[in-house]
Amino acid sequence: MNTFQKYLSHFYRIVVEKTTSEYNSELIVAIQEGRYVLNTRNSNYSFASLHRVFQKALNKIEINNSKSILLLGCGAGSIPTIIYKELGLNPQIDAVEIDEKVIALGNKYFGLNQYPNLNVVIDDAINFIEKTDNKYDIILVDLFKGINVPEEFLKQYFFESLKSLLKNNGEVLLNYVAYNYETKQQVLTIEKALESTFPQSLKTYQLERINRIFYVKK
Repeated sequence: MNTFQKYLSHFYRIVVEKTTSEYNSELIVAIQEGRYVLNTRNSNYSFASLHRVFQKALNKIEINNSKSILLLGCGAGSIPTIIYKELGLNPQIDAVEIDEKVIALGNKYFGLNQYPNLNVVIDDAINFIEKTDNKYDIILVDLFKGINVPEEFLKQYFFESLKSLLKNNGEVLLNYVAYNYETKQQVLTIEKALESTFPQSLKTYQLERINRIFYVKK
């Protein structure tokens, strides 16, 4: 990104690369408001609205260098960037991302490969959960297909699997977008399943108007 592109990007979006992958029909790297962002056809994948959501969400928990973190849905690296660069912390993060092309774009444009304590795993989130023996202090869930969270990541059995990976007093933040009547109603179903799995710890935060961050603690 040169100085002229950075300046112009405050007035309109500058597309620098378009590509496709097995999991995304369109991946768009653009310069917006002086920074690279990664978008799909109908949603932000990294470093725009999603970045702002997790800037706020991560203030709801206490992270330090001794914490072990599992990130399900790495994208191009918004959340690691917030933790490592913006918060100045250096915890161990296992980041799971199903789309290898997204990781390649993260390395190329967003410096995803610059963090020594970041372990990127190319895998489906369910597969990773089923085979890992690791336990974590914090689990961050940002699993989307377009603007929607796939149904398998909203079921109680998935929440039970997350709980089994948590250390004592471990915490979970789960991102969801409630953008219409149906998805707003589904918030209630998600809350019911989370409350059943994590009794008396659920908090729901509304961020960036349509985002819901569900917080639970073991």
